[in-house]
Amino acid sequence: MSPSPSLLSGRNSSRRILARAEALAADQGIVLDDGQRRLLADLASAASDALSQRGTATLRHQYVHGPPGRGKTWLMGLFHQAVQTKSKRRVHFHDFFRDLHARAHAAGPTDDGRPAVEHALDALLGDTRLLCFDELHVHDPGDAMFFARTLKAVFARRILLVATSNYAPEDLLPSDYFHHLFEPTIALIKSRMRIRMLDAGTDYRTIVPAAERASGYSAGHLMVPGTRRQLEGAGLTIPAPSEQTTIRPTTHSFRALRAAQGQAWFDFRDLCDAPSAASDYLHLARHHDHVVIDGIPAPGRADPSAWKRLANLIDVLYDRDIRIDLICMAVPDPGASGGHAVDTARLASRLAALRRPDDDTALPAAAGTPPHDG
Repeated sequence: MSPSPSLLSGRNSSRRILARAEALAADQGIVLDDGQRRLLADLASAASDALSQRGTATLRHQYVHGPPGRGKTWLMGLFHQAVQTKSKRRVHFHDFFRDLHARAHAAGPTDDGRPAVEHALDALLGDTRLLCFDELHVHDPGDAMFFARTLKAVFARRILLVATSNYAPEDLLPSDYFHHLFEPTIALIKSRMRIRMLDAGTDYRTIVPAAERASGYSAGHLMVPGTRRQLEGAGLTIPAPSEQTTIRPTTHSFRALRAAQGQAWFDFRDLCDAPSAASDYLHLARHHDHVVIDGIPAPGRADPSAWKRLANLIDVLYDRDIRIDLICMAVPDPGASGGHAVDTARLASRLAALRRPDDDTALPAAAGTPPHDG
C-alpha cells in the first residue's frame, strides 16, 4: 500500500531532508562547510515545497555552478538520496540526451502532429516530480535545441529541476557561431531558476591522499613517460599481439589492444584520432570497469580534435567512476584541445585526481604499436 500524500509530505519536510543529507555525509566522515550546508538547506526547502501536494506552490528550480572539484555532484548525490519519493530521477547530461536523441529518432512521424521529441520527453519524464541534472553543459547546437525543449517540458509539467554545471548559464554553448541562438534559453534559465555558485576556493580532488584513492576513477594513474616499473606498480601488463581485437561500441569500430575481463586497452591513435562520440564512451563505461589509453603524445603532437575526444572520454569515465590509466609521452596539457576555459579547468581537475608515479626506467613499446616516438 502506497504512503498517503500527507505521510510523504511529512517525510520530506525540509528539516528531515537536510538531516538525512548531513547523516549521509557524516557516514563518509565529512563535515559540511557553511556554503555546502546552506545550499543543501535551500535544496531541501525547495524539494519539500515541491512534494508537499500543494499544487499552487511556486517551484524554486535550482541551477548550481562553479569550478570543478567543489563538491557539486557529491552534494547532488546527498540531496537526491535524502529525498524520499519514487517520483525522482537523477541523470547525467550525456545519458539523458543520448536517450532523448535515440527515442526521438525511433519515434518517426507521429499521428497527433506533435514533434517526435515531445513524445520522447513524455516517455523519459513520465511521472517524475524531481529531476536532478548532473554536469549540465551544452556544446552541440543539436543538444541546445533539445535542451530548450526539455526545459520547457519540465517547467510545463511542474517538475522541480535541480541542475549542476561547471558553467554559468551565460557560458553555455560558448560557440561564437551558435551562442546567440541559445540566448533565449539562457534567459529562460535565469528567469525560472535560482542561480547559485559553489566555490569554496579548494579543489577537493587535489587534496585526497593517494592512499585513499582505492577504487573507481581515482584508482587510475597518469604515467609519464610510462615505464616498466610504473606499469608494474599500477598492476598493468602490456597486451600480447594475440589479444588485439576490434570492438564496435555504437556506429564506429576501433582496434583494441585488449578487451577482456573488464579491461579495454587502446592506443591513443586508434581511439582518439578516429571519429568517435560520447555514445561510444558511454558504451565502454557500461561494459568495462577499467580503460587504458596508451601512446598519448606530447602536447602539440596531436590534432586538437583528438585531444578533445580524449577529454570527453575522461569526462564520461570520471562521471561513472570508471578507472582509467593514461600512459603519456610527456605531461599532458589540459588546454591542448583549444576549448573553453571551463573545459580546460575541468580536465585539469580530472587529471589531478589520478595517481602520478615517478619513475624514469625505459618502457618497451606496447604490443602491436610502434615504439613511442615522443
